[in-house]
Order: sequence, then C-alpha cells, then structure tokens
Amino acid sequence: MSLPAITSLCIKSPMVHRFFVGASLLLGCLAAPVSAAAQSEASADDAVRAALARPEVEERFSAQVDGVRAELDEATVFPTPTLGLAHEQVFGDLNVGYLEFSAMVQQRFDLAGWRGALRESLPHRESALRAETDTWQLEAATTVREAFYLIRRHDERIATVDAWIARLERGLVGVRAREERGDASAYQVRRVERELELARATRATEASAQAEAWAELERWTTWQTRPVLVGELQPPTPSRPTEAPAPLRPELARLEHIELALDAEAQAWGSPFWRDWSIGAGYRYAEVGSSTGHGFLVTLSLPLAFWNTDAPRLQRLRARQHEVSTELALRTSLVAREVDAAEERLDAALRALETMSSPARDAELTQLAQVAFDAGEASLTELLDAFESETELQLARIDLQWEARRAAIALDRSRGIGVPP
Repeated sequence: MSLPAITSLCIKSPMVHRFFVGASLLLGCLAAPVSAAAQSEASADDAVRAALARPEVEERFSAQVDGVRAELDEATVFPTPTLGLAHEQVFGDLNVGYLEFSAMVQQRFDLAGWRGALRESLPHRESALRAETDTWQLEAATTVREAFYLIRRHDERIATVDAWIARLERGLVGVRAREERGDASAYQVRRVERELELARATRATEASAQAEAWAELERWTTWQTRPVLVGELQPPTPSRPTEAPAPLRPELARLEHIELALDAEAQAWGSPFWRDWSIGAGYRYAEVGSSTGHGFLVTLSLPLAFWNTDAPRLQRLRARQHEVSTELALRTSLVAREVDAAEERLDAALRALETMSSPARDAELTQLAQVAFDAGEASLTELLDAFESETELQLARIDLQWEARRAAIALDRSRGIGVPP
C-alpha cells in the first residue's frame, strides 16, 4: 500500500488513526533512551579508572618482578660439579721413572644457609616494586582528578556567563525597542552591545581553557567520545579519622620494604668460613716400571677465614640501609606536615565558602535594579553593573569551590588515597 493510501485510511478510520498515533508514540519512547544514552555520564572515579586501566602498567610491574627473581636466582645458584683429569709422567730408570693418571669429581657446598636468608628479601623487593607502581597510580589519579574538576569548574563558569549573555541579549532587545520609541539613546544601545561583547569574549576565554583541560583529561583516559562529567565541584567536609590510622603513602611503603629487603640481605652474610667448602672423590692409576696400581682418592678443602671477607659487603648494605632509614624518617615527617597543611588549606577554603551568602540571594540586587530601571529610577549603567556584579559573585563562588576541591585532592594525595577500588 502506498503512502497516500495509508494517509487516506488514517483520516477515514479513527481507530486506525489512533493505532498509528499510539505506535508512533511507542516508537518515540523506545527511541528516547537510546538517544539519551548516546552521551553517557562519567564521574571522577570513572575517569580515574579509565586512566589506570592500562595493561602496560601491570606488564611493566610483572617484568620488574621477573627481573628481581632472576637476579636473586643468579645470586643463589648452586655451582655445578667439576671433573678434573691429571696425567703425570716422569721419564727415567726404575728408581725415578713413573706414570700417574687420576680422574676426580669435585663439588663445592656451603654449611651456612645464606641462600635461604637471601631469598627472604624477595617478598620485600616485590612489595617495593608494587609500592612504586602504586605511587605512579596515585600521581596519575591526582592528575586526572584535577583535570576532571577543572573541566567541571569551567562548565559552571560557562553556564554562569551564558546566563549573563542571555540577560544582556534580552536587555539589548529592550533597549533597541526603546530607541525606536525615542526613550533611549544610541549611546545606551552601544553600551549594552559593548557589555555583551565583553561577556562573549569572557565565554570564549572560558571555552578555550576548558578545551585545554579536556585535552589533559583525554590524554589519560581512553574514551572514544566525551561523556557528560557529573559531580559536585565543592567537596564535602572531610572526616577526621581518630582511631583507624590513615593508609601508608605508597612512596613511604616502598622505602619501608627496601629497608627490610636490605636487612634480610645483610643477614645472609657474615660467616665466610662456612661457605665455599669443596669435597672430591676420584680414581688414580699408577705405573712404576712393570708394576701398576689402582686406587682412589678423597679430598676436602675449606676456606681459612683468618679475616672476615664479608665485611666490605656488610658495610655497604648497612650504609645503604641507614640511608633508606633516614630518608624514610625525613619523608614521613614531610608527609605529616603536608597532611596538616592540606587540612588547613581545605578548612580555609570551606570557611570562605561558608561566609558567602546563599546562591538563592544572588539575583536580589539584579531584580531590584531591573525594577528601578523600568521605573526610571536607575540608569542603564547601574543596571549593567548589577548584572555584572551578580555574575562576578557567582564566578567567585565557583572559584572558591574549585580551590576547595583542589585542596581536597591535595589532602587525599598526602594521605595516599585517591585511587578507586
């Protein structure tokens, strides 16, 4: 059936018409979620997860662990046995001439368990590598969260400037209408146009800064399309944990595990006498004149440790351990001070926000100025100043919220948190 025939049938039959209308509404309802879902929403945690979902990070960590294990296997490898062959021939008469041949297998061994002690450092070395990866993830999460909320800041500022522009555009229409009636001058029209031009330039600046923030965020994430970023710009009031200790910052955990690994390695040395023993067994053939003989031989050799040959190595390990210990103490102190400073910074930003008036009162002055201008009691400049002051007040509140969010992100980084599970 052709389209004109279907149209004619719908017009002539009310029941068919209602059917097609209902079907079209149903299709519209089914299509609406698809179009709405085309632009998904993303939170700050979603952005961080997208940035950290990189197989290269875990592959690098696995390669580092494999390298450490191979290095330890190389240091603790058992020596292979050796085969020695000896032939001794002295020419001469029956009194001095003889021949000797021997074959011997020798094996070195140790009576000290230094290999097991050295292997005890492996878990700490692996944990230090994991902490190094966690440090990278924490820094990446901090960068991503800052870029995310910087975009949210520009979103709020652009929305505020858009409201300013819309108000000026409506005002410009009204002033032009007054000019046509002779109630306004060309100067007043130009004055509103200049204010509108300034507002649009401000929006362009905000849009450019927002594009830069998006470039930083998209450098980390793997999103194919830009989602709608959701999340309050102003952070919640942080809780002060009193009983449960804060999680250890990854860089401090790394230093702790390095110190423990060095201590475990130092425990493996210090007894050179009980290492590098050697035992051997072999066959010997001797021939003197027309007489021959067969026999065996057993050897045992051990080091004469008149001095401690491990002393330089132990001194190096202990010096390195002391260096790491002092660095850990220094960084722990710095982190504690950093946490205190970040808390004070966040509290100051939140207190500044509390001193500001409620956003519901932002438009009070503007409304009064509009009424006064319409009644001829206020000049156009006063009305435009009211518009601009309301916008500046809202932008100032957004900037304070941004500073509070930055302080909250810095506080999370100082505490070693910020990577979502």
